[in-house]
Amino acid sequence: MNSLQRVVLVVFGLMLTAALYATEASQPPASWPRFRGADAAGQGGLVSPPADWSTVAWNWTADLPGQGHSSPVVYDGRVYTASADEAVSVRYLLCHNLTTGRQLWRRDFPGAIERHHQQNSSASGTVTVDGRGVYWLWGTSENVRLEALTHAGEPRWGVDLGPFVGPHGFGGSPVVWRELVIVPLEQDEAGAIIAIDATTGAERWRLAREGVGKAAYATPLVLLNAEGGPQVICTSNAHGIYAIDPASGQALWEQPCFPRRTVASPIAAGPLLVGTCGNGGGNNLLVALRPPTKGETAEVVYEISRSVAPYVPTPLYSQGRLYLWGDKGVVTCLDAATGTIRWKERVGGNFSASPVAIGSHIINVSSDGEIVALDDADEFVIRSRFLLEEETRATPAIAAGWFVLRTASRLRGLQLQPRAD
Repeated sequence: MNSLQRVVLVVFGLMLTAALYATEASQPPASWPRFRGADAAGQGGLVSPPADWSTVAWNWTADLPGQGHSSPVVYDGRVYTASADEAVSVRYLLCHNLTTGRQLWRRDFPGAIERHHQQNSSASGTVTVDGRGVYWLWGTSENVRLEALTHAGEPRWGVDLGPFVGPHGFGGSPVVWRELVIVPLEQDEAGAIIAIDATTGAERWRLAREGVGKAAYATPLVLLNAEGGPQVICTSNAHGIYAIDPASGQALWEQPCFPRRTVASPIAAGPLLVGTCGNGGGNNLLVALRPPTKGETAEVVYEISRSVAPYVPTPLYSQGRLYLWGDKGVVTCLDAATGTIRWKERVGGNFSASPVAIGSHIINVSSDGEIVALDDADEFVIRSRFLLEEETRATPAIAAGWFVLRTASRLRGLQLQPRAD
């Protein structure tokens, strides 16, 4: 690469970063249709978060049947999530009114309950929503099902996708790109990324993926501003960080870089892509790479290892900072462009949920149900914390001026105030 090409790349990166900052400084999103929002960025827009979570008066609380870890999503004034009653072998897909919490409908899906990791559940997959309806994945070692329903809860279609082989149980979440529902199904044995027609349920393409004994649980990232057109970014132990052309299912590029299982989802951090791998012992690794441009290959810009890199919680990018919320309660703030640590502090607790940004705060919820709010800043400040006293492994949703939190057996809704400025 000559000096002129390097200058062009730097300018392009700065322009892209500025565009992303403009997105971060936007009004609250109208919808939160998939895990971590429409662009998987976890950004709630410019609202005023509660100054003290211990004094919050929730607008509503709704009990759920059974339990689960499916993160809530929000679309057109409705909240969607999933739950399971393992005692009677039934999973539930549920819809609640966003402003009142009233249950609008529930659909039951009987099916085998199998052994799963203690931090997993029989209803861990997050629902995905678009204008056509609702899509939800559930599965066992025998078969994975993709269910499609209308917004009124009426069945549209359902397809069998084959078995899932993994020691921790199933927990995948689909994403939507245009007319396709894209399903990650990377497992201990040979698997695939599969695209299903959102209208008919017909299979449109299937990309075979290797199996190396480490099933992947990461939700794909749909990257719309990639060079050459949209790309679906996936991560796995077998293939590292890689990109797929969503129209054809063709693998565009891959960067093998992960020696362990991937659970956290890949994210965009300015011009970089960030992914992680790890295991329960804390032997984790974060990789930040610059995706390939025409005629070039992907470039690993930096790596962060061990206790700093998270295993289950997905990192959060905000205002040039990269927040790594560790599973064991250590939070690290990096300069996203260079990987330089700005601060690293312990907040305590254990975490499976992923952090989200609300106004000037970074919020996460511990597995014990403690809300922890930090300043989105170059200095470490705990702004507030409050214990809900129920297991929580779901990532909150922020949409249409509402904050929606899901504990193991309840949904809570809080109306946020717009920022005064």
